Amino acid sequence: MKWLIRVALLLVTLVVLTGVLLWFFLPRINDRQVNGEIAVAGGNAPIRIVRDSNSMPYIYAETLEDAFVGQGFVAGQDRLFQMELAKRAATGRLAEALGPGEDEAILNLDREARTVGFYRIAARQEAILSPESRAAMTAYLSGLNAFILQHADSHPIEFKLSGFEPQVWTTTELLATGFFLGWASAANFDGELIAHKVIMAVGEKKFGEIAPMVVNPDDEGEPTETAEPAQRPIRSARKTAPLSQWIKGGWREQGHGGSNNWAMSGAKAGQRAAIVTNDPHLDSRNLPGPWHPVALITSEHRIVGVSAGLPGVVIGRNQRIAFGVTNAYADAVDLYIETLDPENSENYLEGATSIPLEIIAEPILIKDETKAAGFRQETLTVRSTRRGPLITDHTDRGVGDAHISMRWASAEYMDGDLGLDTLMLAQDVDQALEAIEKTRIVSINFVVGDVTGRVARRASGAAPIRLRGDGMTPFPVTDTTDNWGGPIAPSEMPGEIDPARGWTGTANHMTAPRDYPYTYTSYASPPYRYRRMKEIFAADKVGAAEAWAAQYDVTNLYARELAPILARVLVQSQEAELREAGEVLQDWDHRDLADALAPTLFQEIARQLARQTFEDELGPEATQAYLSNWYVWQSRFEVMVREGTSDWFDDTRTPDKETLADLVHRAGSAALERLTQQYGADQANWVWGKVHAIRFQSPLRQSGLAGDLTGNRRVELGGSGETLLRALYPYDEPFGSKWFASLRMTADLSDPDKVRAVLPGGVVGRTFHPHLANQIDAWMEPDAQVYWWFSDEKIEADTQSTLTLTPVQLAGD
Repeated sequence: MKWLIRVALLLVTLVVLTGVLLWFFLPRINDRQVNGEIAVAGGNAPIRIVRDSNSMPYIYAETLEDAFVGQGFVAGQDRLFQMELAKRAATGRLAEALGPGEDEAILNLDREARTVGFYRIAARQEAILSPESRAAMTAYLSGLNAFILQHADSHPIEFKLSGFEPQVWTTTELLATGFFLGWASAANFDGELIAHKVIMAVGEKKFGEIAPMVVNPDDEGEPTETAEPAQRPIRSARKTAPLSQWIKGGWREQGHGGSNNWAMSGAKAGQRAAIVTNDPHLDSRNLPGPWHPVALITSEHRIVGVSAGLPGVVIGRNQRIAFGVTNAYADAVDLYIETLDPENSENYLEGATSIPLEIIAEPILIKDETKAAGFRQETLTVRSTRRGPLITDHTDRGVGDAHISMRWASAEYMDGDLGLDTLMLAQDVDQALEAIEKTRIVSINFVVGDVTGRVARRASGAAPIRLRGDGMTPFPVTDTTDNWGGPIAPSEMPGEIDPARGWTGTANHMTAPRDYPYTYTSYASPPYRYRRMKEIFAADKVGAAEAWAAQYDVTNLYARELAPILARVLVQSQEAELREAGEVLQDWDHRDLADALAPTLFQEIARQLARQTFEDELGPEATQAYLSNWYVWQSRFEVMVREGTSDWFDDTRTPDKETLADLVHRAGSAALERLTQQYGADQANWVWGKVHAIRFQSPLRQSGLAGDLTGNRRVELGGSGETLLRALYPYDEPFGSKWFASLRMTADLSDPDKVRAVLPGGVVGRTFHPHLANQIDAWMEPDAQVYWWFSDEKIEADTQSTLTLTPVQLAGD
């Protein structure tokens, strides 16, 4: 018996020692130097980088240009693997590093990037850069490339494990990455193509009945009745948009993302200075998340916030203003039906005029270990009209033999100033608006506040003035006349300044008022989050604590409308299980709490009801396309259910005349069946947090035991796609959270010491690093106190390391 005890003790000792060794050594095999002194090729004077207890870098420099050098260097230290993948995605060079992928999935991403032409667009932008924007990028790349070239021994271990090495960056590549990120806010051409399936299934007139609703919740007095498709206005509150507007709505996955932001005036907050809050909703499951926090400090400037791989910060504060962003979803992309010249296949026609196609050869390297050089090459031929590239040449877009070109306003209406690099320097609301108006790359709703208590919001980006067509369906080119009449003037983009109610904010909803003179967009988030903002901020006073807490609000206004209707039907069911489900919904307070059963029942029954409503007439394929994008159908579906009389509730596959109640019963049965199959009969396993979890992945994106050892983690979450605590799941993949707050920030400009902010991950994108995912627990907890420090006193008190970059001249410079 004693020998068994000795063996057990020995095993326990070995396990403990192994754990201690792993705890001690693993973080050190993928680290970088954060103390001491490093000589770098860049900068004009020593740059001091101190890091706090979360490893956030605070860069002290004599000039802002030198601060950018330091920012580039720490970006390389903390995020090089993440940045390299983003660069390769933008420039169409992923397959060169990772191979073609299963079914050529990676190679197809490269083909798409080369067809759209992010690098070609960036080259045009680079040629016209203002001296100020060029200087900022040059300095940033000086620091980034210094780390890449001079510190190969500190490159993230992810490169060795993935089988490729980072390469130095050029200004054009950095700009291409910016355009690639901006594409997600404007690239909605997929909607025009996929909608063809739906239209072919039911025809335009019938489809007009389920066209999405474009809602500006700040418009008042709009009727709820629907008009015939041809009579529907472009934008209205609680009214259907025209069919062509719906088609442009967008089916792209990026469109599921979003954000919340709000700015409280000083008067609203009960103080002199404004308060700005922001939580951008992105797919942030891949650790450490998309945002890199940093502080840039000189004798003239003090800027604290986050960057997404570009110089400066896009969300944060300086001494005088604070700013935050959401996706504006301006309609900046149009498709065109082109006609190739039957007499000359290398030309296209504009009426009777034959014009040569621009031919662009794009050589793509593809990793191939069977080749002596380790690569094979494919040359992609991109053909382009004067509107843009033919996107149907290399991909089946479901449009038959049509030749479709794509035109992007951000690629066409450029400015030498990038805007983002000057916003962080603004000293008041007026200067901030001037900087926002120069930001053409990305369509964003900015909110800003300043120390005098003023607040404003303004949409950025480039959106065209359409002289012909509404931009919602592919425009047939029949002559040489341009259907675009230039961009909407930046000062006329949707926005407001110093609103009387004392606050401004956005939640990806329609922000253009109903009397807006241009077609701005027909694709916007259902209004539930913004309407909830209006309820919360109706209070006489909203201070920093209340502004922060609102990010965790889980009241679901979509459920508030529909759950009582579902409950009234289900509690009258002859089936006990359905009655019990109805009673749960009947007693629910419509808060999506992680420990509640009702949110799960509501989401699943509503999902099933939507499918039951549309599938009989649309068919499975078109229904899948239609329901795959919540922004397309959810507001319309809510009104249909509330009114309860739509012919769409009749199942055309049966001889009977079904009603909404019939479909609710069917949906309830289907929901209970699926939940039982997926999670078992014990409804304790159905509670919302258990089924609605986030699965964070380490940078290596491994699964199973390898994933667990490299940092994968599962957390249970409340909220939903309709709540301010946003956690949206794909319709066809319930209920795992995919789009959620990639950052939470409240910047109180009356606080000289700190900004309250937390990430769903960490600062350092290195597997095994202790600051890869150390903020997740705090991100989950509303009362957690995590800060970016602003004052020197607070920074010094939390300093954990100090690194000095000393400029040197390399041989040949």
